[in-house]
Amino acid sequence: MITGDQLALLPNQPGVYLMKNAAGDVVYVGKAIDIQKRVRSHCQRRDGRPASPFVEHVVQVDVIITDSDAEALLLEYNLIKKHNPVFNVKLKDDKRYPYIKVTTQEDYPRAYLTRTVEPDGAQYFGPYPHVTPARRTLSALHEIFPIRPCKYESDRLLQVRPCLDYEMGRCCAPCGGIVTREEYLQLCQGLIDFLRGRPEAVIRVLQEKMQACSEQLLFEKAAFYRDILEAAKQFAGRQKMMQHTVENQDFAGFARVHDIACVAVIRRRGGRVVGTSHHFLDDVSQAGTPEILNAFLIQFYAVNTDIPKEIFLPSTIGKESSTSLEKALSRLAEKPVAIKIPVRGMKHAMLQLAEKNAAHYAEKQYRQLRGVKKGVPPEVIALQESLKLEVLPLRIEGYDISNIQGNEAVGAMVVFEDGKPCKAGYRRFKIQGVEGINDYAMMQEMLRRRFQHGGGDEVEKKRFAEPPDLILIDGGKGHLRAAMEVLDELDIQHFPICSLAKQEEEIYLPGVPLPIRLDRRHAGLRLLQQVRDEAHRFGITYHRGLRGKKMRESSLRQIPGIGPAKERALLRHLGSLEKIRSASVEELQTVPGIAEHHARRIYDYFHGEGGE
Repeated sequence: MITGDQLALLPNQPGVYLMKNAAGDVVYVGKAIDIQKRVRSHCQRRDGRPASPFVEHVVQVDVIITDSDAEALLLEYNLIKKHNPVFNVKLKDDKRYPYIKVTTQEDYPRAYLTRTVEPDGAQYFGPYPHVTPARRTLSALHEIFPIRPCKYESDRLLQVRPCLDYEMGRCCAPCGGIVTREEYLQLCQGLIDFLRGRPEAVIRVLQEKMQACSEQLLFEKAAFYRDILEAAKQFAGRQKMMQHTVENQDFAGFARVHDIACVAVIRRRGGRVVGTSHHFLDDVSQAGTPEILNAFLIQFYAVNTDIPKEIFLPSTIGKESSTSLEKALSRLAEKPVAIKIPVRGMKHAMLQLAEKNAAHYAEKQYRQLRGVKKGVPPEVIALQESLKLEVLPLRIEGYDISNIQGNEAVGAMVVFEDGKPCKAGYRRFKIQGVEGINDYAMMQEMLRRRFQHGGGDEVEKKRFAEPPDLILIDGGKGHLRAAMEVLDELDIQHFPICSLAKQEEEIYLPGVPLPIRLDRRHAGLRLLQQVRDEAHRFGITYHRGLRGKKMRESSLRQIPGIGPAKERALLRHLGSLEKIRSASVEELQTVPGIAEHHARRIYDYFHGEGGE
């Protein structure tokens, strides 16, 4: 039976869930807009029994996150056909989804809906989970790319007259020689480009038509274009789960949540997504993404006989690494294996989906290991997206310097974990090796001491706890440059770092010439401001304490016969320098260790000879 802790770790996102029994067999496959809510509904008890009786056999729930419920519907269909789970309803007629067919084998191609895919030389796009969005998309495409909707064979086409569709602007009439064959094929190519996942130009035309109708007060027509536009935008997502291709492909998405690293592999075989697997990696704190992915892929495919023809990886792996991987995997598979880095289109969207699944499992593992029941705070996720960080910044270390004209200079290090202050990780530094006013050098001394200690023996490592996911420097570009010099000196390249300038709240990143300016209400910026302000508060408190102590020492120790022990006794007994100043000789004598002659000297110092 599924436990409450297992339910709490499920995502509140659309996707598919696979329920498994103790033997690891899939007994039920379901889809949901919110996976956690749907699985909870299965487990709710009615009259002492679960709402869905089969959950009594379930001990594990695996999930595959999708971008929409439509994608989840198609993926559910694929997985039910693959696993044949005993508790799923089977369709006797094996319902087929609609495709858009473009008859590119003809001289003058046409586009129409079909539920049958045949090896006839035509191009098929889809499938659609419902026929209505498919019809809307095809109708919109006929308006933008007015290719012929008629059923005449190409060799008979020039023998007929242009029909009403030409008069309505829904056909360019190749039958009447209005356009040449080359011009007609260009229109067809535009339609195919849209269906292949490059819809930007089409969507732009639809937006312009919708705006024009709105300005002309043709609101019904504008609403029509709005609906078509929405259908067109959703089409690319529906393409991801099933694509008419014979190639076998793997999409490897990587995510890191603090010290947890995960790779999720989505497998597409014969054009259908048939499942995912996720894998955790050890000892990754000192490694970058290219190194981690290289190590994983070699180990994963060394024991995996099903090596696909194409493997898609994120751009962070780099061209040089991908070339060496390609050669190594081709030797393992004993056939050509292509490593590709998609930057747009359907394959890029599929890779992003793999990364989303990797992020879910990394977060789930992080929460399980630390006993965290709540999910990652949204401000932490927003910060990662805005700064394009590879690692979710669950542990942020903030640094600030406090001094007056270079005197009593101190450094402050504060730690935020899961978006909240972790005061056990706070550290303060008394600057010792810098004379005069030099904030950059003071910052460098603090960082050098922090990271040299952090890499030292076990005692020092425990003092400085875990490594950061993000280093925040209070200051501008100059402070960031000074901090980077220390990290380069210590050969530390795996910790993301940024600085936050107070006046304009600009964020500076290494290697980025212009600062990042986020909206003042942005959750990620507010989190950085909290870290920066807390570092300033912690540092100024320490600085004021040192300055006050120095002032007390400079006053009391100038009195003959008053050393550190008597100074401590006076402050402990009377509480402050002001109370010592206002005390009588008799009150001073009540302090342990203060004789009458000591009390007289103290009183005379503040009220008579030698007084201030």
